[in-house]
Amino acid sequence: MQPDDDGKIELNDSVISGDIHQSGDVHHHHYPNQSIMGAPESIIIDPYTGLPENVIIIQQPSSSAKVVGILVIIWGVLNLGGEAYSLGDTLAIGGLFVGFSAINVLISGGYIAGGVMMTSYRKKGVQICLLMVIISAIMSIVSVAFLPDILDSAIEDGDLTDDEAEALEGYSGALVGVGIAVSVICNGICGLIVAIPLMVSNNGLDDSSLIG
Repeated sequence: MQPDDDGKIELNDSVISGDIHQSGDVHHHHYPNQSIMGAPESIIIDPYTGLPENVIIIQQPSSSAKVVGILVIIWGVLNLGGEAYSLGDTLAIGGLFVGFSAINVLISGGYIAGGVMMTSYRKKGVQICLLMVIISAIMSIVSVAFLPDILDSAIEDGDLTDDEAEALEGYSGALVGVGIAVSVICNGICGLIVAIPLMVSNNGLDDSSLIG
């Protein structure tokens, strides 16, 4: 008696799809996906980096924030030292100069606090230092604008002779203009130095902010 054709077809299909062991069980093998021709997958090289496009390069954060922060701290300490050194003269003159000196002490403290934050890569520290630069620029402009009044006070106190007073009064307007221009330029340069970490792409600063 011969097996029918259907049994042959089922057996052949099983053999094609797997291996037949003595027990009669069919075991299927699974292979990883491969291209039909066996060719490797193409890799696209980035012409700028020379590396594959899917390669991500992790860089260390820039040290600009830490370096600028240390410089700002030194600047704040020097300002405090200058105010302490001239404290006697400031108290002797009195009046408006005492108020200016007190504000300068606060500005110096702000520089030191902001510099410490910058060394810890805190964005808030950069903003505090920039705010101190703006306040310092305003204070410089205001103090220069009071130069004519300071000259009048010196004349009344007898600190200047009549000839010296006349000579200075003739140039008081020019001195005020030059003083304001110098204050704006100097504080502008200081602001650019403080803002260097913000202009660096890989600055490593956090998301802390004075606003919000």
